[in-house]
Amino acid sequence: MHIGKSLWSLRVGIACSLLLSGCAVAPGLAERDTTTAPLAATANPFASRAALEMIERGGSAADAAVAAQMVLGLVEPQSSGLGGGTLALYWQADTRQLTSLDGLAVAPAHATAGLTVDVDGSVLAADVVRRGGRSVGVPGTLALWSQLHRQHGKLPWQALFEPAIALAEQGVPMPRYLHEVLAAVDPASVPAPMRALYFGADGKVLPEGATFRNPAYAATLRTIAAKGPVAWLEGGGARDIVAAAQGGAKPSLMTEGDVLAYRAEARAPVCGPFLRYRVCGTGPASFGGIAVVQMLQIVEASAGPSARYDFDDPAFVHRYVEAGRMAQADRFRYVGDPAFVDVPVEALVDATYLKDRAASIDPQNALKEIRAGVVARPSALRSSDFTEQADATSQMAIVDAAGNALSATTTINLNFGSWLMVDGFVLNDALTNFSAAPPAGQTRANQMAPGKRPVTSMTPTIVFDERGTPMLVGGSAGGGQIVDYVTMSLIEMLAAGQTPAEALAHGHVSTAVVGTVQLEQGTTAALLAPALQAQGHHVIVTKMKSGLAFLKRVAGAWIGAADPRRDGAVASTTH
Repeated sequence: MHIGKSLWSLRVGIACSLLLSGCAVAPGLAERDTTTAPLAATANPFASRAALEMIERGGSAADAAVAAQMVLGLVEPQSSGLGGGTLALYWQADTRQLTSLDGLAVAPAHATAGLTVDVDGSVLAADVVRRGGRSVGVPGTLALWSQLHRQHGKLPWQALFEPAIALAEQGVPMPRYLHEVLAAVDPASVPAPMRALYFGADGKVLPEGATFRNPAYAATLRTIAAKGPVAWLEGGGARDIVAAAQGGAKPSLMTEGDVLAYRAEARAPVCGPFLRYRVCGTGPASFGGIAVVQMLQIVEASAGPSARYDFDDPAFVHRYVEAGRMAQADRFRYVGDPAFVDVPVEALVDATYLKDRAASIDPQNALKEIRAGVVARPSALRSSDFTEQADATSQMAIVDAAGNALSATTTINLNFGSWLMVDGFVLNDALTNFSAAPPAGQTRANQMAPGKRPVTSMTPTIVFDERGTPMLVGGSAGGGQIVDYVTMSLIEMLAAGQTPAEALAHGHVSTAVVGTVQLEQGTTAALLAPALQAQGHHVIVTKMKSGLAFLKRVAGAWIGAADPRRDGAVASTTH
């Protein structure tokens, strides 16, 4: 262990001198006061430095994000990459415009009524199809980054791939989080391409800090950089993806036509007030933006003007938990892909509606049942069922020298997605995010359909002050609990005045698992269990692997933090 950490420190120093001139990297909770300097917080120090290199070359936050994503595909292959989906919020400072892009993976054109429904109508076991080809959605990550670069990039497309290509060819140290994920699985179950990359001759996962390379990924990036995404796909990339997706117990129903037809979609951001701020997130098919705005407003309304926003106070946490339960009930009933479902977004975040929801909270006892509210445009949909939780996914937050800001959450869904690898990257298993096929005569907002995007909890977030200037940029990885991770952090930083480092260090409270309050094991949050149980909550103390990254503007200076539970790092220029 000590040797691994020493090697890690050595490689960090070498990479810093190779990739950046005058870079500074703060692992974990360490913050950087940047005054006028740009700042990047991502899930890995190599990705954060790649982002800063692009800005140092005169690039924008969009350029920096593309470079960071390509590095994340190398050092966090279990969480995100070319085979997955992404949501991004982008603030263009000179035009004062906020853009939301949806690059989520989609169901193929020949999708059935549900992941466990076969083409002949027979029922498949969930454990048979949750991994492997049938679970793969048409990837959208590259399409999103390509579109964002066309709209907001300054540097040549090819330049954005240079850090990732160099690292993939020269080698990088095995990150702690990737090692932990691989060490927890049976080596015999790991597909051969992954074993070749991440395991030694002894059959064991490489130790933390050991060097690994991914030449196939480097070759893929070189082609995409030189030819562009469309030419890469048309020249064999789409064929390779579809061929790889034929693996597993049940092959994918995806075709090359599905891959070539994919387009990222512009979405209207979901915004709402909290205290004196305006909080903006992403809209459907993400339920995250709606849920965060709902929870913040319900908490504010229920707590009153003299509220004590304290997550060590059981009385406040009780109100927060009830707000979370209400947001979850609404999202299960109403939220789906907006191309298929008329989601009543405005009604769900309406201040009067949320005040009414807040008024129903009993300050002493947990409500026995919380149902979805009745909004201005009632839905005929039946309730969606529960979707799987996982601690995968990756988050980045970037502010450039011109004041442009980006928050993006990117994923291949469960750790290592479908467990299928092609050309050096992993394919997603995003179709597990759809609800089960509904009973005859019923419909669900999140039921699977051809060309449909499954609901996600991901919610990249940007918060604006009274002048309409960004003052918080960030989000989180972590499956269904993402909404809680983000909402708690916002409350800590906006209401309690905490720094990103202080907020991200606090233990988590989550209502993502229906009927349960999760408290993070080994933190002060776990001490809340007796009081919450006495109020009627069903409490589980458990590990919670968030992946937060936040930047906060304080007195004109940006500071930031990345989640200490993973390998995250903050990078800034120094002068």
